[in-house]
Amino acid sequence: MTIQQKIEEGYIFGCIKFQEHCSLYLMPIAYWILDYKKYDPSYNPNDWEFIFRNNILTVNDNNINEFMIAIEIDKTQPDTFSGMNYILNFFIDFDNNFFVSSYDDIGIEQYVPDNWHSQYGDPTEYLPSQCKSLI
Repeated sequence: MTIQQKIEEGYIFGCIKFQEHCSLYLMPIAYWILDYKKYDPSYNPNDWEFIFRNNILTVNDNNINEFMIAIEIDKTQPDTFSGMNYILNFFIDFDNNFFVSSYDDIGIEQYVPDNWHSQYGDPTEYLPSQCKSLI
């Protein structure tokens, strides 16, 4: 799927910091929800043919590497958005268990794993310097 197709499908732009490295992603909203069990307790991956995030419903220290592999296909390069006026909606800092969302339709910041800090706000205000250079 091209970047334009992803945008037309409603994919959402965000930044993820993991192991002191920052990357940009363009993903469906469900992929930004780190604790899908809290968001939709009735969801059972066994009921679906589609494999959702490698069947990781709650991202935690034990499965973060598998989660990162699952979303690798949605990783984008910084120059992908040059010339576009695209808003960063999410910042996830896996190194510090911190999540920021500016997404208005759903309070996604509520659906983070236990022992995480999350808030609604402008993700660009919380980006560390190594991530700001990507935007």
